[in-house]
Amino acid sequence: MEKRTLKKIACGAAIAVGAVFLYLTVIYCFMFVPGFGRTKPEPEQIEHYGGEENLLRNKEDTEWFLSKVPIRLEMNSFDGLKLVAFFLPAEDAKGTVLMMHGYHSAPLRDFTTLARYYNSLGYHVCLPYQRAHGESEGKYLTFGVKERFDCRDWILKIDDMFEGSLPIFVEGISMGCATVVMASGFENLPLNLRGFIADCGFTEPKAMAYYELTELRHIPASLSRLILATGGLYTKLFAGFSLDEYSTLEALKVNRRPMLFIHGSEDKRVPISMTMANYEAASFPKELFLAEGAIHAIAHLQQEERYNKRVREFMERYGAK
Repeated sequence: MEKRTLKKIACGAAIAVGAVFLYLTVIYCFMFVPGFGRTKPEPEQIEHYGGEENLLRNKEDTEWFLSKVPIRLEMNSFDGLKLVAFFLPAEDAKGTVLMMHGYHSAPLRDFTTLARYYNSLGYHVCLPYQRAHGESEGKYLTFGVKERFDCRDWILKIDDMFEGSLPIFVEGISMGCATVVMASGFENLPLNLRGFIADCGFTEPKAMAYYELTELRHIPASLSRLILATGGLYTKLFAGFSLDEYSTLEALKVNRRPMLFIHGSEDKRVPISMTMANYEAASFPKELFLAEGAIHAIAHLQQEERYNKRVREFMERYGAK
């Protein structure tokens, strides 16, 4: 009898330990493993581009971009990692557009159509791989830490390349948008940084993760909060920052440069309310473009004419000084 009882206790303890281990493993994968839970390969995901036509357009513009043989830029991060970017020069350039891609995405996946357009307007374009993506080194993102911002360092690198002689605009999509808006909160940015284009970004990592869990994955709120608590411990332990350590709303209290906020009206991935919160928080020159019918991160494809007009007018308004 005692042996049976001990065996049951041991079995129950083993199951409990296994369940805890499984839970911790799943949360780790959710927080840090690219593509965890996705059922279709990237970037060949027609749904992402809102249809095959836009997917083919991206491929065509990617081929054009690569045919121009862009320059490979490298930079060392604050923690000694090699960060890599594509740089495509323009003749008699008006300035440079720095473009930060989204989470688990890539510069050519998010930006080749826009890069082609900006280049046609006479701008150099610089498309970095964010850390832990593509050719850039790193295991974890650190955009939640104000003192550790690769986007800020890319701005400084571009400014140094042209000795402060050319205007700089910075655009970001999705997580890249949050990265860009957060970077706007630094006080030591170059004077020739003329403005930001913030396309479909969120406010803070924790709020975005909670939305992902509750609205997109339909996990109950109480369990979602438990997952976030565990995930917060992971990010602090492995990546060195907390999920709510820094937000766009905090950065916008400091920034005084013009910003164009963009969001697709049919975006289900990042709620439009987050862009509206950012817009309302801004006290500097600001503009808002809500792309009717556009889904997440492809307003520049689904509303191309209106998108191009708005970004061109914004850059013309603030670029020439």
